[in-house]
Amino acid sequence: MANILDISAFDKGKTCISLGKLSSDKIAFLIEKAPHLSGKLNPDTDILFWKDRLKHTELHKNDFISDSEFFNCLEQIPSIIVKPDYLSIHPKDNSISFIKKFSAHISVAIRVSASGALSYRTMYPLTDDQLTNYIAKGRAWVWNAKA
Repeated sequence: MANILDISAFDKGKTCISLGKLSSDKIAFLIEKAPHLSGKLNPDTDILFWKDRLKHTELHKNDFISDSEFFNCLEQIPSIIVKPDYLSIHPKDNSISFIKKFSAHISVAIRVSASGALSYRTMYPLTDDQLTNYIAKGRAWVWNAKA
């Protein structure tokens, strides 16, 4: 998996880019927190970033402290997935968020389809209060990777 997202691949005719795969330890952690994901998450499944999601993601650009911060976080999406500070599960739509601290906490949301396909949805900043609320409601947890 590349550590940097290269969106120029879309200019070269690609319709989707692989962001990598979920590690087995993240899968086990997520299934422990949300047993309904059992059987849907597979370490061999690519997380796909479809070209049309770029336009949607850009709708959140003004939520970042600067355009520079937005583009930095955008290209860091693969590394956010590999080394998040927090993992979160949305209670209604089967999406997983990988949350990393930059100037703000940045959430990268991945949709889990009924068949187990993994698709990038969006990226946006969270306030400290939002993250605290997610943790208090049992929707987000500190991710402590085993080096």
